[in-house]
Amino acid sequence: MTNEEAISYAVLALKNTGIDKMGIQQVLSEMRWLFDMLSEEEAVSRADKFL
Repeated sequence: MTNEEAISYAVLALKNTGIDKMGIQQVLSEMRWLFDMLSEEEAVSRADKFL
């Protein structure tokens, strides 16, 4: 899955849960930053620890 595909799924999920446009834009900005800063493996590891 590409980054843009992941972002598209995130937009739809956030929209479906009632997050407003400003909130969605903040999440997308953070996602793009994380794509550049973390490897896929590190992102999975950190997310797994959170959940």
